Amino acid sequence: MGARFESALPEATLAELERKLRSLSHSEEAIQELQIFARQLSGTRERLAVWNAHNAILRRPIENGEVGALGFNAPGDVFAMLQGDVIRTEAAYFLGERVTGRPKYAILNSSCDLVPGRSSYAALLRILELRRDEEKAKEKLGALLKFARRDSMYLPVLPDDGPDVIGNVIQFDGICQIRSSELLLSHRLASLSLAGWRIFASFARTVIARANPREALIRSTLAVCRTEVLGRLKPALP
Repeated sequence: MGARFESALPEATLAELERKLRSLSHSEEAIQELQIFARQLSGTRERLAVWNAHNAILRRPIENGEVGALGFNAPGDVFAMLQGDVIRTEAAYFLGERVTGRPKYAILNSSCDLVPGRSSYAALLRILELRRDEEKAKEKLGALLKFARRDSMYLPVLPDDGPDVIGNVIQFDGICQIRSSELLLSHRLASLSLAGWRIFASFARTVIARANPREALIRSTLAVCRTEVLGRLKPALP
């Protein structure tokens, strides 16, 4: 027999689910709020002062002992690394090639997936350095501080960066892979602050789930056409 065209759920139920998810799954509101906030700051100097302030976006690595002393001692509170942690490792691969030269990365996986034994692999985002002698370095820095690009998140200079580094950029364009066992051996440079973690998650969601406005129209039109086809076919179905 050929494939049946009956749905596992009524069309009305799926339509209601889609309506509930519409403002949640592909929303860009978080990034837009971030850009509005950045534009309200008066120029590059003030933006640097805000984003580079102590614990504004980055802080020293969060450790189990530190949070345990604050009362977070439940089994689910134990962690090895956290989402967004900035690390150095030469054990990661990009497009099948191992990356060398003391590269920096931000961990993309959720923190619960980084518990030892939970997952075999982890996803990393490349962190590139913005150097003082680069062409149009000031213009690039200015755009980063306003979070103008949807695939690039600004990070302040890290403690072990060279004197010519004026900023870092998390690249959401392209994902690296690493074995979880090797990730646990990497050097943690920093963790994200609460605000930094929110910004990071906003970028990750926007890059992965951003939709062309026409795409929703295309899919909804196809759904209407499918419903009409099913309506014509149902009388002939056993």
